[in-house]
Amino acid sequence: MKRIKKSFVAWSLLAALTSFPLFYFILPYDRFLDLALAIAFGTCLSATYRYGRDAIMALRSGRTGAEFLIVAVFASVAVLLGQRIWGILLRVMDRPDWLVNSPVTILVPWMLSWAISLALIAPDVDLDHDDTRSGLWKSVALLVGGALIGFIIASSYGSRSEQGAIQSVRIANIPGCGAGQIIGTGNKTYHTAESRYRYLVVPRKCFDSEDEAKKAGYVGVK
Repeated sequence: MKRIKKSFVAWSLLAALTSFPLFYFILPYDRFLDLALAIAFGTCLSATYRYGRDAIMALRSGRTGAEFLIVAVFASVAVLLGQRIWGILLRVMDRPDWLVNSPVTILVPWMLSWAISLALIAPDVDLDHDDTRSGLWKSVALLVGGALIGFIIASSYGSRSEQGAIQSVRIANIPGCGAGQIIGTGNKTYHTAESRYRYLVVPRKCFDSEDEAKKAGYVGVK
């Protein structure tokens, strides 16, 4: 307990956990979301720059656990930075189909899985031969088990009903549009009931018809 009281890491965790509900109830949802995304972008950019040189040196040899871990941390942060840039691009362009369905959408979790795999096996690299083999098998088992759990969760999420998607939006204090309503986004575009990605955008307005949306200054998504 005394060590925890002197731990800056523990105090930083406490600050993050206590500040979240404070900001959540003080700031509007949109502003807090923008603030959180901006902080995530800034920290990922700084960490990518900070670990870049060490990661390149560790990548050249890449035989010790420390080198595995350095590359894993750098790659994870770099992928998250790329994901934030990708998210900003999608948000600015209102998630067009040709961007949402592009290879980049799959590349982000693919490379993040590789980076986390390096971190998973890093503690076992420097052990003795027998211990290394046992540790690697444990890491592989955890990797396979985690992948199966992720697949089950992703499959369950993908098969959610339309009503479930509407309820999740309402929980986030965002206007939930009905199944037959037109969804207006923050970029002054609207999605009809036939739009494949109407529930992937953040609703800002709900309209009963396309004419109503057009009169409000919204443009239909191509």
